[in-house]
Amino acid sequence: MGSTMVGGACKTAIAGSVRPLAIFKRPVRLLAVLLLVCVAATAQAAPSWNVGYRKIDLQDALTGEPFPVALWYPTLAAPAPLFVTDSLSLCRLPAMLCRWIAFEMPVAHNAPPAVGHFGLIVVSHGSGGLAVNHRDLAMTLASQGYVVAAPTHPRGTGNDISGVGVWVGRPKQISRVIDAVLQDGMLGSHIEGERIGVVGHSNGGYTALAVAGAAPSVDAVVAHCQQHPDDTNFCAVGGASARKATREVGHIPDLRDPRVRSIVLMAPNAAPFTDAALAKVAVPVLVYAAENDDLTRVQYHGERLAKALPHAECVLVKGAGHFSFVTSFPMALKIVAGQAARDPDGFDRDALHEVMNREIVGFFNRTLRPAGTTPIRSAPPSSCRDLRVSPRQLNST
Repeated sequence: MGSTMVGGACKTAIAGSVRPLAIFKRPVRLLAVLLLVCVAATAQAAPSWNVGYRKIDLQDALTGEPFPVALWYPTLAAPAPLFVTDSLSLCRLPAMLCRWIAFEMPVAHNAPPAVGHFGLIVVSHGSGGLAVNHRDLAMTLASQGYVVAAPTHPRGTGNDISGVGVWVGRPKQISRVIDAVLQDGMLGSHIEGERIGVVGHSNGGYTALAVAGAAPSVDAVVAHCQQHPDDTNFCAVGGASARKATREVGHIPDLRDPRVRSIVLMAPNAAPFTDAALAKVAVPVLVYAAENDDLTRVQYHGERLAKALPHAECVLVKGAGHFSFVTSFPMALKIVAGQAARDPDGFDRDALHEVMNREIVGFFNRTLRPAGTTPIRSAPPSSCRDLRVSPRQLNST
């Protein structure tokens, strides 16, 4: 609708300026200005790309364990429904059945990328998650000129809540994914190396903070649970895992990846970082916190990050739960996903994603500028702004 309105306004204005051209010179100059304005407006309203998709397989640098990575990217090829399983293999059943048990995406499978240069966003899921957990965000970013890579982080021999595989493995896997995409024969030449960002949910938020320059500390989690015994759900899992990790992790190496220039966090796990460690994150950060999150509670994670990070914006999503940031599940998989597929009563997950995905694109557009431009950094507020999304409000517009 926006481009039609702009085009109509331009046509009306130009038509009104053409009549006196044979007599007056001033309307000629006015017409030239109007034409320039209309060309600029048309360029800004240019249609988005179609989305290409393919899968690659990598190996964890610590254990040698293989893990799949989903890739979405701009393409000119026409999309078609594609159904992938939790392991990123294709569903070969009839579409009616695949739609219930697999993840559907309107993409151009294995299509060539569009001509151009694009930013790169790596998406890190939460504990127990999948590469496709944030596929709607990935497709939105790809349609707006980004290559998006999402690994399914290796599970290791234990759980993926704590231990070396999380504290050290996850950040190193993000760096490994960046290496692989930059070296990729199809996509590497299209990536602008100064335009790399990371998105992380829950423990993926820990991962994003670590690669952005916050040095994690196992002792910080233990101290958090000693100081905040009311944080019962987090400490029942994270605290116990952290105490076990103190015997396993040992020295944590430098995990910062200087190629990462901007990050987005959703219901992030901030407990592994001291305030001093967070203060060293020099890149822009956008934090989404959920009002009804009982795993990474707002006051100990989202709001704390808003105060401790030097360049952070924070959004408090009213009515949302911890898993509201994960894309909706297919019907049959909702039963398997359990808590991850459920939201607080009355909350519309799909409506949130319509709003949030656009905001994230805008954030990366501001903070990951093409070569030769410098992002403008203002002093963000040290508290979270409220975001309210009414159920189905977006479907009625």
